[in-house]
Amino acid sequence: MSSQPEYDAIVIGSGMGGLTFASIMAQLRQWRVLVLERHFKIGGFTHTFTRPGGWSWDVGLHYVGDMGEGRMGRRLFDLITAGGVSWNPLPDVYDVFAYPNLLVKACKGKTLFRGALIDAFPHERANIEQYFRDLRSAAGWASRHITSRAMPAPIGWLVRAMNRFASGLPLQLTRQYRERRFRDPQLRAVVTSQWADYGVPPGQSAFATHAMIASHYLNGAWYPAGGAGAIAKAMGAVIRAAGGELLPNHEVTRILLEGDHAVGVAVTVSKGKQAAPAELRAPVVVSDAGAWNTFTRMLPASALPFRDELRSPPEGFEVVELFLGLRRDPRELGFQGENYWLFDSFDHDEMYARRSELLDGRPPMAYLSFPSLKDPHAQRHTAEIIAPLSYRSLEAHRDEPWRRRSAEYDAAKNRMTRALLDLVERHHPGFRDLVEYSELATPLTFEHFTAAPSGTIYGYPGTPAKYTTPWLAPRTPIKNLYLTGTDAALLGIMGAVMGGVVTASCLLGWFGFLEVMRAAHAHSPSSLRAAARR
Repeated sequence: MSSQPEYDAIVIGSGMGGLTFASIMAQLRQWRVLVLERHFKIGGFTHTFTRPGGWSWDVGLHYVGDMGEGRMGRRLFDLITAGGVSWNPLPDVYDVFAYPNLLVKACKGKTLFRGALIDAFPHERANIEQYFRDLRSAAGWASRHITSRAMPAPIGWLVRAMNRFASGLPLQLTRQYRERRFRDPQLRAVVTSQWADYGVPPGQSAFATHAMIASHYLNGAWYPAGGAGAIAKAMGAVIRAAGGELLPNHEVTRILLEGDHAVGVAVTVSKGKQAAPAELRAPVVVSDAGAWNTFTRMLPASALPFRDELRSPPEGFEVVELFLGLRRDPRELGFQGENYWLFDSFDHDEMYARRSELLDGRPPMAYLSFPSLKDPHAQRHTAEIIAPLSYRSLEAHRDEPWRRRSAEYDAAKNRMTRALLDLVERHHPGFRDLVEYSELATPLTFEHFTAAPSGTIYGYPGTPAKYTTPWLAPRTPIKNLYLTGTDAALLGIMGAVMGGVVTASCLLGWFGFLEVMRAAHAHSPSSLRAAARR
């Protein structure tokens, strides 16, 4: 590996946080960034995979909010992909919440969604209107908290200090908030129906976390044309154009230190069944591998002043995901591309506590999505069903090899597959007849490919503690070592993007965040059209 060119930075992991950082630095500073990925595909949870027959699925991206032209989320995506991704809008009704004897539809536009809630719960009108005001307040608080991490230390400290005086609403538990705000237990459930989008049930999540995700979708939802893989492909082209590179099958095992400085990484390079060690060096190292992996697996404990806080991994969100290849168009049954949230109770925390009942054929809840109806480039029709399941339920099979695990493990997967199909069939008769192919991923699958502790899919959970833990931030105690992605910012795909933004801002200088925002504005379609007319 001695012939490798020099790079300005090494990024560990090719998720949205790492790719966002690399793309921004490539464009705004012409940095040559080396992105290393342990998986054989680039993209983290935004990569796609295919199976014979023409089916294709996304692993982690199912819909994205704030992608309307002129919205800040869209401007950031246009920047980091150099405008290389087209966004297809979901139907105006993008989420359907199905409870026992109650169906509520989330509609594009705050006014319409608020109206749908008021129509379903007219006796709670005043509380519903206040709820939307509280969403705006708590989401604003969270945005200030995250952007403060991108500011020079004195200014960032001042913003966080001021934020502490207004932390009562955003840092209370979501369950506490909704019980204080609403009288109707069914309404309490409905407003938190999307909790799996951020992976923490109402009894554990900070209201700020709920507010950020709920606000994110108020103006509708979109899906990338060509699937999530189009995002990684476009960002990879940007990174390579500046002289950077993206290397799969490169697992970082250790961050190299000289004194209190990070100077590179030790990697294991896989080629077929062969693996070889190597060392790669750069003046900056950025980790998108998650805070837990970075601090406990890649660094000596003696390098960390907060090592006593790392005695156990985060208890994040663990799921199974059922990938379905369909023989016919699901529009035959009335589906139009919206997502369905299926619940057997109005108590989300109680359902989450019962998540391991899925193993016995009784899933308390599930999420149903149709990638092929969202993607105009899809070749064949597909669906996905996601449901929570504790990693501990299958932990006995952890050391069995991938794709060659025991018959007991396969039997458990078959039971869960049947149970999830039965659940959807009860809500949508005829669905099972559409299914031609099925493949189930479990928390062990996600652990195998991502190395996330217990196969969690969101990193550190969005509890109140996430906002008060100082080391969940871009800057680390190790000089020239930075975190990015969701653990440096917020949960979800936009949270990971913001992680990349704030990490890049730290390295761009005092006005780095403003520089990124100006660049995002310049890359928006309306700005580019205006420039073309001049």
